[in-house]
Amino acid sequence: MTIKSIKHTLVNTMTYAISAIVVIVFLAIDINIDNWIDKEFDAALTNKANYLKTLVKVTDPQLSLVEFDFADEFMPEFSLPSDGEYFQLWQGEKEFERSDSLLKFEKANLIKPQQALNSSEFYDVTLPDGRSGRAIVSTFTPQIPLDEDRQAQQLITPMQLTLAISNEELSNILIIIDTSMALGLVAMIVLIRLLMMKVIDTGLRPLNQLNQQLKSANIKDDLSPFTVADDEFIEIEPIKNELNRFTRLNQQHLLNEKRITADIAHELKTPISELINLTEMHIRYPDDVRISATYGQDVLSISLKMKHIVSNLLLLQQAAAGSIHMERVEINLPEAIAQIMKELINKHPKVHSRLKIDDKLMGMSCYLDAFSIHCILSNLIDNALFYSPANSEVAIRLKPVQQQGPLQGVCIEIENQLAASLNDDELEKLTMPLYQVETSRTNPDRHGLGLSIVDKIAKANGMDFSFHKTAETRLMFSLIIPNIAEAASTPSH
Repeated sequence: MTIKSIKHTLVNTMTYAISAIVVIVFLAIDINIDNWIDKEFDAALTNKANYLKTLVKVTDPQLSLVEFDFADEFMPEFSLPSDGEYFQLWQGEKEFERSDSLLKFEKANLIKPQQALNSSEFYDVTLPDGRSGRAIVSTFTPQIPLDEDRQAQQLITPMQLTLAISNEELSNILIIIDTSMALGLVAMIVLIRLLMMKVIDTGLRPLNQLNQQLKSANIKDDLSPFTVADDEFIEIEPIKNELNRFTRLNQQHLLNEKRITADIAHELKTPISELINLTEMHIRYPDDVRISATYGQDVLSISLKMKHIVSNLLLLQQAAAGSIHMERVEINLPEAIAQIMKELINKHPKVHSRLKIDDKLMGMSCYLDAFSIHCILSNLIDNALFYSPANSEVAIRLKPVQQQGPLQGVCIEIENQLAASLNDDELEKLTMPLYQVETSRTNPDRHGLGLSIVDKIAKANGMDFSFHKTAETRLMFSLIIPNIAEAASTPSH
């Protein structure tokens, strides 16, 4: 597995994105500069050709005689022995004039394509001296003096001018420009990358500082090890808040584990001490009938008590881990409650007279895991009977959950009067494993596991379990069971 770096990912992504934009901009600028230079070169070539055309004048329109009033001393580029410029002038198909620079190339002629009158065209050519160049070819009618008959212009033979100039210097300039822009582009990309690294380093500095705080934080003792400053970054603040919340939850779980470990040791210490004391007494007084007569039964009773504690602890662990095997079957809740009442009659002899059941289900059944619902109801009913006054009534209400439509589930409410009032702190801790209120700590048969098991099993079955005080000395437990079904429906597993 390859570990990715936020910094490198951001730097690369931003570098690629910005570089692509910069490359596009540079290309656009380079293309526009090249086009502008080419246009300026062609414009200069056109202006020079137009000037040469103005030097061609008609001397006799009737005889189509013309003269070319050109002076080398004013345009020496056409008479240079090397690296010069060239022009060639034709009247009709006959050569009329050529530049001095072209005279030394006796057999060389500039291009003379067929062309419409009064038109000009550009061509890329190779000059007589071998250099690359650009030529303009223009076909025109020489100008007639103002005092001559303008109708005679139709008798004049058209002239064709070819002007060729080297563009190697222009090409070299363009190469220099392109090279400079390419180097500038590379330099800019490098600078952009360095700048991005600096900016991202600055942006990630709060995260690095948070990482250092994580390494040095004392999450064992400090409830809020990550302080949130007034000028905190808005992205870092929620991370610190969540880390502080996680620290508090972790510390709470650690305290709960320590408390549960101590409570388990305390719960098992009592029966183990009883076994040790009973065994020591039997060893010391083997012939004492008062000890030996009940020794086996006493050992069995203590062992069963230990087994009950361990079984409940294992059940709590399985429920918390969601590893309870569940198989949904059709359950009739009134019948299930009646069976639980029979099982509790030895522990609570007045169970039938104290339980008042209000059944509004009208024969409807639920598809539930039989073990789960039996464990939940037996614990809730047992607690309600134990923690209420001896002759008080315990109300059990069975009613459907319905909100302007089909049935959504069944609600079971168990309400009882409290023998001793509970404060809010005690009420909040009722589902904590091995937590016991004052009235149950002296009873060897109460271990503080019942409501914890109920809470975990209810969650594992998707049930909503809650409790609250309806009065100062009255407590109601509520269990909402989803997925109600008629008795005739097919069970779901």
